Amino acid sequence: MRGVRKIIAVLACAIALQAHERGKKDLKPSKAQPDLDGSARQLKKAKEQLAAKGVYSCCIRRSCDLCARKNGSCNCASNVAAGRGACGECYEAWRAGRGAVKGVDPKSVKLLPAENQMCPLPGAPPPELKEAAESLLRAKRTLVEEKRYYCCIRGGCAHCAHEGNCPCGTDLASDAANPKTRKGVCGDCLDGWRSGQGSFAGIAPDDVTLAAMDSMMDASMGPGGGDSSGWYSSGTSQEPRSTPMDMLTTKAGDWTLMGNGVLFGIYSAETGPRAQDKIFSTNWFMGMASHRLGPGTLTLRSMLSLEPVTVTNRRYPLIFAEGETAYGVPIISGQHPHDFFMELAAAYQLKLSDRLALNFYGGPRGEPALGPPAFPHRISSSEDPIAVISHHLQDSTHIASNVFTAGITYRAVTLEASGFHGREPGENKWALNSGGIDSLSTRLTITPTPRWSGQFSIGRINQREATHPLRPSLRTTASLMYVRPLRQGHWATSLVWGRNNDLAYTQLPNIPAIPVGFRPRHIVSVPTRIPEQIYNSFLLESTVLFRNRNWVWFRGEATDKDSLLLYPEDPFVLLVDERRYARVHAYTAGYERELPRIASWLGQGIGGQVTSFVSPPVLEPVYGAHPWGIQLFIRLRLGQTMR
Repeated sequence: MRGVRKIIAVLACAIALQAHERGKKDLKPSKAQPDLDGSARQLKKAKEQLAAKGVYSCCIRRSCDLCARKNGSCNCASNVAAGRGACGECYEAWRAGRGAVKGVDPKSVKLLPAENQMCPLPGAPPPELKEAAESLLRAKRTLVEEKRYYCCIRGGCAHCAHEGNCPCGTDLASDAANPKTRKGVCGDCLDGWRSGQGSFAGIAPDDVTLAAMDSMMDASMGPGGGDSSGWYSSGTSQEPRSTPMDMLTTKAGDWTLMGNGVLFGIYSAETGPRAQDKIFSTNWFMGMASHRLGPGTLTLRSMLSLEPVTVTNRRYPLIFAEGETAYGVPIISGQHPHDFFMELAAAYQLKLSDRLALNFYGGPRGEPALGPPAFPHRISSSEDPIAVISHHLQDSTHIASNVFTAGITYRAVTLEASGFHGREPGENKWALNSGGIDSLSTRLTITPTPRWSGQFSIGRINQREATHPLRPSLRTTASLMYVRPLRQGHWATSLVWGRNNDLAYTQLPNIPAIPVGFRPRHIVSVPTRIPEQIYNSFLLESTVLFRNRNWVWFRGEATDKDSLLLYPEDPFVLLVDERRYARVHAYTAGYERELPRIASWLGQGIGGQVTSFVSPPVLEPVYGAHPWGIQLFIRLRLGQTMR
């Protein structure tokens, strides 16, 4: 038992990742932004002129701004090569893996303040430097008025100003009060303290440290576009950067380890002619390990679920839900459990600059670039313990086999393309399904502000269903997500559209092209042309956490369903030719109370929800006009919230 407690204690010691940047941010747009943008433009022009004159030679990818502002020149590359050191901004970048001088060990780079980095005979500074300085000064005054800029050096650092938040002063004050929880300051401020510009009395410059930098947080949890991009949610799908993350982190040598998870214990009851009751659990657990490898960062990712055990009989009741099979028969008004291996993949990120990155992702089990973040991992559905009934029109590929994705991110824009095996997972939820890459998809994701993200994706999925192994599908999705931090909580909303175009195909006698291991389902004696079928789905969901204790959520769905809903789960339905039949609706409202934590690494809650299903007239004789569903549950969540 003591050994278990020690392991838990280690996991619970979350690292303050990029502490001065990861502090509690005000994510509202700042009135200083026009001046900040103007300063950045003028400084970029000035640096280009200085480089053309041969008096600006930096040592990092995306050259530093500090030396330009302070000296009108930069000699960091020569000084680093000679072992003398880099300015504070470059020193911070070397610690984050952005060094650009070949043959130099990042750990060997020392701090040499910017005032010592001036090139010989720099000449007259470009006028753009003065304009950049004036714009930055106006921006700093605005940020101070907005109470989001508390710096620790005279004049204030520029690095944090361009982020719109500077907690370096408050972080340094807390360091002095409790050195054991030291957060440190940004590279600009560290440079200033070494140059004698510190504004706090009683603190020795040598006691001021650099904030804990762990760029692997961005490399493993984001696409690498800096603060303009979002956070990975499932696979390489993104949520807004303001999304709170429940995560445990620790270090093991040069590896950064992260983990989280959730478990719901559920009692579900339904009304109507097809009503079913059941006790079951939905759950998943995620683990990641990141390590710098060559010029980039390698992240090993896994996601596991115990639903093959906690969801008995290969399904749980959910009116109007369809997809996959149980005991060889299509599931009707039920949801299949997730596989034990939800994800076994690796990702590699190559940062070309602060705002530009190449990303590669793949493995035997993963999620291609198709669809919004999957429903179990969307912040807007975090407390709803059951699936959406439109799952198989929107994000069912979040568990796919033999996935490979390549993507490029520039600031707020990510473009990706994937190849994957299109067959849905089989009934053996413990197995890793095999099969060659036979399906393709592409996705465009835009995160225009820290609160918004949107995506549009399209993919051709071949041989998707075991019951119709020759039928190809074209899936198109679009989604929009909004996450607003609140003083004691957050508000998250998603709007999702998904469409399956089950393409026309020719059903052959005995289906000679059927893959090994699958038997023909619809037996025909002559070649038969099956027409295309188009299914649309629409979803709106929203979840609010207020006072850090109360969760309230709503989910509304409208989705097209096929003719299988008319039948019970019985082998004869394998002979039914599925056609788009009716559009159904479901409306869910729920409440959950967050309970006091018994440990910092584990949260728990208790709650319930009720769903009103609306049957179209053609389904009323089978389901009733307004069947209801209710779930009562307890929830355990592993992780500490990082905002």
